Amino acid sequence: MARHALRQYMDTHCTTWQTGEHWYAVHTKPRMEYMVRDLLLNRGISAYLPLLAVAHRRSERSRPDRPFLARYLFARMNLARISFSSINWSPGVTRVVSFGGRPAVVPDEAVQWLRHRLAQIDPGDYLQGLPLRPGDRVRVSGGPLKDLEALFERRLSSRGRAQVFIEILGRLTSCQIDLNSLERVAG
Repeated sequence: MARHALRQYMDTHCTTWQTGEHWYAVHTKPRMEYMVRDLLLNRGISAYLPLLAVAHRRSERSRPDRPFLARYLFARMNLARISFSSINWSPGVTRVVSFGGRPAVVPDEAVQWLRHRLAQIDPGDYLQGLPLRPGDRVRVSGGPLKDLEALFERRLSSRGRAQVFIEILGRLTSCQIDLNSLERVAG
């Protein structure tokens, strides 16, 4: 929902390149958001990578957060001082989002709104970066019910438990499962 609202806001309020320092959306290659952010920061360019905290990490080595907008981040720069092509040709960058060959300016308000919105999100309500809703199909990835498909019903507590329905002997049975033992089923 937040992604759709942001896209709608950008479609209506974004203008093309202007003089001065502005936010621009940078489209990255898959799983290169962190690298591009660090590259921009090392060049002295302000960068904002919208991140969503991960409620349950699979291991201690995994990141505590993940990009909220896969393959996108925002860079605040003055394109009169920084070569547009130097950003487009940077390692890990696919392109700076442009319309009609001109980079699209993202309003400060859009970036502020996104920062504010992400600060309000409870990561426990998300699984693999997407919101969990009643009726979502999930698969149990561990424990005695491993590999069974289930229907997500609701999150039970901040301790990472969820109520799901699993078909056992021809009827749906309510079960409580750790959220980190669930995987989203494609389709």
